[in-house]
Amino acid sequence: MQPNATEPSDFAALKEFFSEGEVVEIVAVVSLFGFLNRWNDTMATELEAPAADFAHQALEQTGWSRGKH
Repeated sequence: MQPNATEPSDFAALKEFFSEGEVVEIVAVVSLFGFLNRWNDTMATELEAPAADFAHQALEQTGWSRGKH
């Protein structure tokens, strides 16, 4: 789901557990990572060796691969 696909009920549910400022921070982080995912995919950014090694070890059993990069 994309951050702009939220409904007022989604924010109401968040506000049961988080302050308005915390909700803003959550949406900001989700949006930033959405941007970074698109940027890195478009620019074919190489995954750093430590991150790739960790992902390989942690996700190997799930069939994860580095993808096109």
